[in-house]
Parts: sequence; structure tokens; C-alpha cells
Amino acid sequence: MNNNDWSKYIYDLHEHMKQQENLIQTLMSRVNQLEDSLQAAKSNKIEKVEYHFDQLKIEHLDGTLHIGLSPQDLANLEDTGFPNQPDIPNYQPPLKQTLQSELGNYLHETGPSIIRQLAREHSVNLNDGYPSVLIQDIEKQLPGRIAFHENEATQNGNLKSREELHAYISDNIKSEIQKSLAHFMHTKKNKGESS
Repeated sequence: MNNNDWSKYIYDLHEHMKQQENLIQTLMSRVNQLEDSLQAAKSNKIEKVEYHFDQLKIEHLDGTLHIGLSPQDLANLEDTGFPNQPDIPNYQPPLKQTLQSELGNYLHETGPSIIRQLAREHSVNLNDGYPSVLIQDIEKQLPGRIAFHENEATQNGNLKSREELHAYISDNIKSEIQKSLAHFMHTKKNKGESS
């Protein structure tokens, strides 16, 4: 090989190394971009969530949805700024809701006097906080008792109208309240005598 051939060989080798270096730089740049985009995808940053309620389809609407309130709180609600009845002709709230509200009011209005009267009849001495504890306990059981009597009335099929069903359930539960309080006082009296 002569001197000219060596020069050409070194020159070609140098050019080839420059091409390889450029290719390596390009590939490194692409790898960095891919790593950055992969890192951004892994962070799962949610910037904006939109809800489109107008796209919901409701096929059957039944029951009552209470958010942040218990059924007992609903019975004690004062003016919320909403009209008492929606602008639907002949609107009636669900029977269970109506009964629970009415029976809850019945308990709070007449419950203490019933409890005091039964305590006198059975010679049971109750402290001041006891009637409210009994009322709260009975009130917690109202939804289950309403459902029980509604189911019972539906199975018997004797009641034809909403009003008949309403009266049937209300009367039965008021009778149960009287009987259970009388039984409680009787049991409390017997425990007091045996002590």
C-alpha cells in the first residue's frame, strides 16, 4: 500500500466514524424523548373530568336517595327553599317515606306521654333520659316494620288503595308501639321486683 492509499483509508475510516457518531447522537435523542413520554404517561395526571348527566338514561326510577341525611333527619327538616310538592300533577311521595315521617312525628309527639303513662301504670321509675332512648330505639326499627307490614298486606291482597294500605300499616305499627312499650314496662317491673 502506498501513502495515498493509506490516507484514503484513514479518511474513509474517519468519515465512517463521523456517520456512526451522528447516528448514535440521533438514537440517543430519540431514546431520551421516548423515556420522557413514557415517564409522563406513567404519572397518570388527570387534569379535567367532565360528567355529562344529559347522556344518562334512566329506565326505572324507584325509591329514595338520601345523601348526607338519615330518614329521621328528613322528618325534621324545616324549610329548605323547595316547594313541598314537585310540579307534577297528583304527586304523592313514596308510601314508605310518608309513613316513616308520620310515624316518626307520632313517636316524638306522643311517645314521651305514652311512656310516662305506661311507667305509672306499671309502677316503673324511669330517669329523664330514658323516654328519648326508647323513642330512638323504636324509630330505628320503623323502616323494617313498615316494610314487613307492606309485604304482609301485599301478600294478603285485601287492600285495594294506597289509603287503605297507609291506614293498615300505620295502625298496625302504632299498635305494635303500644304493645312493645307495655311489654317493656312489664318486664322492667318484674326485673325490679326480683332484684
